[in-house]
Amino acid sequence: MEIQEKVAFDSSRVGLPPLISLLCLAASVALLLPLEAVEEALGGSSRLAWCALFWVAILSIPQASGGSASWSVGLGIGLCVLGLAAHLDLSLGADAKEVWSTGWPTLLFSVLLAGAASRARETKSTERHLLLWFVLVLGVPLFAHTLGQWGGVQLPAWIEFIASASPLDWLAGRAGGDEAEPWLPLGVSVLLFLSTAASGSDKEVAE
Repeated sequence: MEIQEKVAFDSSRVGLPPLISLLCLAASVALLLPLEAVEEALGGSSRLAWCALFWVAILSIPQASGGSASWSVGLGIGLCVLGLAAHLDLSLGADAKEVWSTGWPTLLFSVLLAGAASRARETKSTERHLLLWFVLVLGVPLFAHTLGQWGGVQLPAWIEFIASASPLDWLAGRAGGDEAEPWLPLGVSVLLFLSTAASGSDKEVAE
């Protein structure tokens, strides 16, 4: 009985990775397979950048306050996959400097955005975090890409600027060979993390 209670306690502490993280893991494994079809689909682009695009998007998703999944487990799985992708890029002849220039911002994006999502779930800042995430990380960049790239619409400069601040837009650019600096997307990641951290501090003071 004591052993069962201990296992249950440990399981509740560790939690389970979200199902969407497991689906992302399956997609990442498909990208990492040394198959000719995968090589043709990637066209020589970085596997690290593509895997990072998937994982940062998944890990940054706002969480429901009543959920029971532990996103720290998903983050650990994601970082392992990204390390494998970086090693594979290097083994295929990628320049170490290029891999590093994609790797270190990806690490910060993953930790900051996953941390922000986890903090927002435990505080009253869920709605604010959802709004910031939708505007700065997913919504505006997706809107700009849909109208600008697919629809051929000339977008206002301010929309293009907000879209360029998204970590997902930066990673998509890296996957396409863009060499833009990551400072603006890193600023957005820090903003989301600090906004939820401030809410957590306010809650602790109130208690």
